[in-house]
Amino acid sequence: MTPRWMDWDEDDLIEMSDVSMDVYEEGDSVVVKIVAPGFKKDQLDISVESGKIVVTGKSEEKVEESSKKRKYYRKEIATKSFTRSCALPVDVVPSKAQAKFEDGILTISLPKTEESKPQKIQLSVN
Repeated sequence: MTPRWMDWDEDDLIEMSDVSMDVYEEGDSVVVKIVAPGFKKDQLDISVESGKIVVTGKSEEKVEESSKKRKYYRKEIATKSFTRSCALPVDVVPSKAQAKFEDGILTISLPKTEESKPQKIQLSVN
């Protein structure tokens, strides 16, 4: 007979690969928004290279001496990590990017290069 504390479905676990991401254009910028609850801003890393953005998060559980003596029946609070990446729709200027992390939501604003912005073409009538 399986002990009651072991009777649980794997569906109860949240996969960190399920960290959701939106990418959209707003004015002269491309905005990447990632929902990363449970992380702190110093646990996140952002890089842009060759037209691709990569965001990684890693949180490590601090193991206290007193917790080593515990007998766990269920242990889900532990190290967690994720990596999300996607190709950016236009060329951006990574050195001018701005990022903020508030209430578990990371928002990255990447300004488009001048070449990526819409250009007006003057028509001359002959």
